[in-house]
Amino acid sequence: MAYGKYPGPGMVQEQEFREVLASTDLQAKLPGGILLEKGQGILVKGTIIGKKTTSGKCVAYDSSASDGSQTALCILDNDADTTDTDIPASAWIAGIFDSTKLTGLDDVAKASLKLCYFV
Repeated sequence: MAYGKYPGPGMVQEQEFREVLASTDLQAKLPGGILLEKGQGILVKGTIIGKKTTSGKCVAYDSSASDGSQTALCILDNDADTTDTDIPASAWIAGIFDSTKLTGLDDVAKASLKLCYFV
């Protein structure tokens, strides 16, 4: 028996472990976390996040946008399902990251994430 979209007792659900930190040194999370805007589907751990200026809600970073999300703010630290509702989440603002495991990382995002190091 399932409970909505979540597995019930005794059910098995596969989950991929994805470590984006290259080191546990020098990491810091955004105090108070972020609010992810609904309708983005599942955002995976390591997604670069931007913040819309009008709503103050966070979305996946998009360097071609003009709504505020073109500036990288932080890096999502867990998978988040935003399909149906806005969802609170935690995110890193500092750390040493494996750039090959981050989603949406480009040179512009690297320049915005001043407290992050990428290897």
